[in-house]
Amino acid sequence: MLADHLKKALPFDKIESSEYEGIQNTLLISIPSAKGKDGLALLHEGKLYNFAITGCMGLWIQEDRLYVVTSCADHMRLLVFEPGQATKTIVSCELGDVHDVRIIGEELFVVSTMTNEIVTMDHCGRILKRWTLPGYGDSWHVNCIDVWDGKLVASSFGKFTTYRGYKGKMVEAGIVFDLDTKEVLYSGFSAPHTPRRDEEGGVYVCNSKMERLNYSKNGEKKEVCFPGGFTRGLDFSQDEIYVGLSSLRHRADLKSSKVAISNAQVAILDKKSLQIKRTITLPQTEIYEVLVLHDKNNSGKQ
Repeated sequence: MLADHLKKALPFDKIESSEYEGIQNTLLISIPSAKGKDGLALLHEGKLYNFAITGCMGLWIQEDRLYVVTSCADHMRLLVFEPGQATKTIVSCELGDVHDVRIIGEELFVVSTMTNEIVTMDHCGRILKRWTLPGYGDSWHVNCIDVWDGKLVASSFGKFTTYRGYKGKMVEAGIVFDLDTKEVLYSGFSAPHTPRRDEEGGVYVCNSKMERLNYSKNGEKKEVCFPGGFTRGLDFSQDEIYVGLSSLRHRADLKSSKVAISNAQVAILDKKSLQIKRTITLPQTEIYEVLVLHDKNNSGKQ
C-alpha cells in the first residue's frame, strides 16, 4: 500500500488527535510553504503523518505510483514513489516553478509556471512537446490541469503579457481554458486553481482569491464560501468533496477579506448538497493539493 511505503521511504512525525477521527477516506496533502520537515501530509485512520520533505506542489497517483512536484523556482524536481522501488527523481533545468503533474495515457504532463507553458516529457526528463502561452515567463500564472471529455484544460490568473503582470490585476481576470484550442471555457475568476469535473458533468473551480468554490452544471451555478481561506486543492470520494484552505495572512495581494484562518484546513462537503459537513485543521499554513487515496485497482486519478 502506498501509505505504508511512504512511511518507510520518508522520515515523519505523527499527530494523533480526535479532530482527525471519523474521516471516511485517506487523504494525501501537499504543503507548498514547508521548509523541509513537513511538505507532504497523510491523513490516515485518525492520524496525521507529516513527512520530512521540502515544500510540495502538484500530486498525482497512477496505479501504485505517487508523483510529487517539489517547489523549485528555477528548475523542475519531480519525485516518484512506488512500493518496492527506490524513490526516483526526475529533473529538468528547462522548466521552473512547476505547479502540477499528470499522467495521461502513457504521457507525463507538467505545468511549468515560470516558463509559461505546459509540456509532455519522458520519465528521464526529456521534453517531447510544448504548449507555450503568449507573453513572458509567469505572465499567465498557469497552474493546474485536468482532463474533461478528453480535453486537456488548465487554469490561469489571466491573459497577461509581462512577467507577473497579474499582480494587482487578478480580480475576475482568471480563466479555465482548452489547452489545444486556447478557447476560454470559464472566466471571471480571481486567482483560480484546481479545475475539476465530476462523473455527472459538474464543474468545480477553486476561486481562490475570492475564498470560494464555484460549481456549475447545465446552467445551474453555486458558490461555497470559506471566509478567510484561500481555496486550493480539491478531490472527490463517492459521497464527499475535500477542499484545501490556506491561511494567507502574509499575502495581502491574494486575500479578498481582512480576516484569515490561522492555519491550513481541509473542508469536507457533502457531494450532493455542497453543504460543509466539517473542517479539520492542520499545523501547516498552506495547502496546494488534496488527493483521496483509492485502492490499487484504480488506474489513475483522471
